[in-house]
Amino acid sequence: MSTSTNTFNAGGNTLGITTMAVNPATFQAAPQMVQDRMTYHKAVLESFGITSLTSLGSLKIRGTVVPQSGLTKPSPTLVSGNTMIQSAFRIDSAKPTPALQMLSGKAELLQAIPFPKKMTATLAVPSPSSALNISVDTAYWAASEIYIEDGTNVILKYPQRYLIIIAEKLTVGQNVTFTWERPYRYVPAKRQKPATPPDAPMSSTLSGIPGTPGTHGLPGDRGFDGAAAPELELWVIDMAGRPHFDLKGQDGTQGGPGQDGGDGGRGGKGKPAELDWAGFCKAGAGAGGNGGRGGAAGYGGPGGNGGAGGRLTLYAPQTIIENYSKGFAITIEGGSPGAGGIPGNPGAGGPGGAVGDSKNAKFGTACGPGPRTAGQPGAQGSFADAGRVGYAGGRLSDPVSFRAIDADEFRRKLLEPSISHVSPLYAFAGDTVTLEGSRYTKTDVVLIDGMETKTQVVSDTMLHFVLPFVTGGSHTLQVRQSDMTLSSKASVFVNPRVISAQQENQVKTRLRPGQKVIVNGSGFSEGTLVLVNNQEMPDVRMLSSTQMEFTLIRPAEVESNPAGEQVTLKVRLSDGTPSNEIPLTLETFHMLVMGDSVSWGQGLQEHEKFYSIVGAAVQAREGNIKQYTQVLAHSGAIIGEGKHDVVAPVDGEVPKSFPTILQQCAFFKGEAERVDLILLDGGMNDVDVRTVLNPFHPADLGKLHYDYFYVSMKQLLVEVTNKFTQAKVIVTGYYPPVSEKSDMTAVEALLIGVGAIVGGVGGGAAGGILGLAELEKVYKRCAQLEAESKLYLRKAIDERNAELGQQRIFFADPNFGPEHAALTDDPYVFGINLDLTPQDLIAAERLVSCTEAGCTGLDFEICKRASIGHPNQKGAQAYANAILPLL
Repeated sequence: MSTSTNTFNAGGNTLGITTMAVNPATFQAAPQMVQDRMTYHKAVLESFGITSLTSLGSLKIRGTVVPQSGLTKPSPTLVSGNTMIQSAFRIDSAKPTPALQMLSGKAELLQAIPFPKKMTATLAVPSPSSALNISVDTAYWAASEIYIEDGTNVILKYPQRYLIIIAEKLTVGQNVTFTWERPYRYVPAKRQKPATPPDAPMSSTLSGIPGTPGTHGLPGDRGFDGAAAPELELWVIDMAGRPHFDLKGQDGTQGGPGQDGGDGGRGGKGKPAELDWAGFCKAGAGAGGNGGRGGAAGYGGPGGNGGAGGRLTLYAPQTIIENYSKGFAITIEGGSPGAGGIPGNPGAGGPGGAVGDSKNAKFGTACGPGPRTAGQPGAQGSFADAGRVGYAGGRLSDPVSFRAIDADEFRRKLLEPSISHVSPLYAFAGDTVTLEGSRYTKTDVVLIDGMETKTQVVSDTMLHFVLPFVTGGSHTLQVRQSDMTLSSKASVFVNPRVISAQQENQVKTRLRPGQKVIVNGSGFSEGTLVLVNNQEMPDVRMLSSTQMEFTLIRPAEVESNPAGEQVTLKVRLSDGTPSNEIPLTLETFHMLVMGDSVSWGQGLQEHEKFYSIVGAAVQAREGNIKQYTQVLAHSGAIIGEGKHDVVAPVDGEVPKSFPTILQQCAFFKGEAERVDLILLDGGMNDVDVRTVLNPFHPADLGKLHYDYFYVSMKQLLVEVTNKFTQAKVIVTGYYPPVSEKSDMTAVEALLIGVGAIVGGVGGGAAGGILGLAELEKVYKRCAQLEAESKLYLRKAIDERNAELGQQRIFFADPNFGPEHAALTDDPYVFGINLDLTPQDLIAAERLVSCTEAGCTGLDFEICKRASIGHPNQKGAQAYANAILPLL
């Protein structure tokens, strides 16, 4: 048999007519090249009982037709039904310059004989819809002569990717186009705009609290890749006419639009005006807070890549090739890249908070805002760029080729091996795949995209091989015999599979946001996406077909769980094929707050408390890890060594000895080993601040300090570290409630307000109960409290760390100093007004809680003023500043 090869390389990136000058010497013998392709087609014909083309008769094709899986041959009925075409093209060669024209409308389905059961070939690409029950991707036309009438359009429609025409003679009329229907690809949807943060709280000062910034928009999803164009083979002994071929790859889709940035939150309303005890204006209303800045717009998603162009191969005698190669119309370039997604819109700035409420003072005077005004609107969020453009689809190797054949051998060749059935059609790397066909020998091997893999031949019609760890997607299969004879081609689709995910250089099962993660599995390929809770992860990099790397960010939608947030991970190939999902646990930061009213944050709003400040700093430092805080501390709590009374908890603002701090530790519900940080204090209520502040009290303060700040605290630290084995413990210190820097005229009112001395409680002003000597004694007792509490707390901490053999417990000293005690020029501690009213902003809410808790008499008066002697906003910040360096 005389054979030869000539490859046509269409120039440029657009449709063109190319004329080839053929040298007869070009077509020389190359028998193996023809044998490699002829094997399968002859085996398929034989499976239908066809051993000769001459006896089949003539096949006439006309109109707009769609080939079907199986064999189409001469028959009285060639049409089996109708279908609709929406996105195909035809080549109009009637004009001086051939041009692509959109082709849509109704088309006729060609009648085809299904492949015999053992001849079912695999899909080359996965079905985009589970509703399609298609098992083959190849259509055959066979006849002694095939006539294609003028203006006929032959459209390959998904899942058909291969059309093989085998005839002794092919006659083609004018303006005949072989084309294909591009499968539907949608543009990824835009995510819903993030919710607007809640309004900022009311300020406790004359300056308003600014609104919370809006959430930044997420980038758009990557566009889908275009499908590869089909491949056609023509086997003829004689041909008249010049068919045209539209084998351009499908264009990639546009990237998904970026998410809009969230709107900024409203600034806090200014504090209301205040009247003094006599009803005159004491302070005007505070300014409203500025609105929060809007969230940045999300970037547009990257465009999808264009699909690869198709392939045309003509097998014919040399004279036919010489004539046809003089010029014909064809498109074989890859699809155009998808455009980048449009960016989202930036979030609007939040509205400014209103100025505080005015009040009517005595004599009809208005106690208004004065120079203070409502807050300004927040700035708009920043704009984002459109997504990057995808990559253009490439061309296949030898996209147009001519191969000379010998007419007599064309009719005789029926003995090469063939692949008729592949099972399973979709498989995972490592699965055993079975090939059924004909004429296998014991020395045959299977090639996957030309790469040899170990093969077990069971019989002359069946063999097995283990699917190696290749990339995900469609792969071509062939059987090669010892004399290098190749079988027909079939396809197997390698599905992606996820097995595990772990942090780099770690074996932990919990993953920390903000760090790199390695995904282990199989069937990964370039362009594969990693999705956590269906949100695309950034910085995805394919390391191999079994490993991928990405940066973990906490998804926008996660169910809260302090013990570890549960999410799912999967991957998705660039054509949209998803993997299985595996569950993962995101690392969280669990902070536990135990102790008395200082840890509770007596008199402060939630966002002002030092544990809230510490929690926000932890979340910012730890790659946006979710931080959970559980507060067991409450006002009045004692360490309670030896105390076992069980009392139901009340509102934390109400001073109550129970539950004790030891009971707080014992009654903790949850996974103790999951607690990361404990903020702890204790001992002040065991000593009793009223004892410290009463200059007439006979108690030995030194002994009380030793018993509670050292002995009881040491026992508390033993219990806490034994139960919470993984937590860092930070013990906070105490401070002098008042000092020589305090306003002497108001100190007596403070002592009355906390119940240290009796006189004036219930509404009357202080009345000269204490002299200068008594006040000096109070100051010295406060200084003794500060010094000895630090000494004994440190001693208890050092001894327990020594017993543990490691430093797990740390001491945080707020270090207020006498200049920041209550009633000083720069207090870090709430004091009291001369009319015995408290200075905090939540006194009204606490009054309700005191009533609901059943407080009466002196306890009720003390409860109303419970903020006295506790850290104010500046004090809470000082505590946070002492804690943060220890994290």
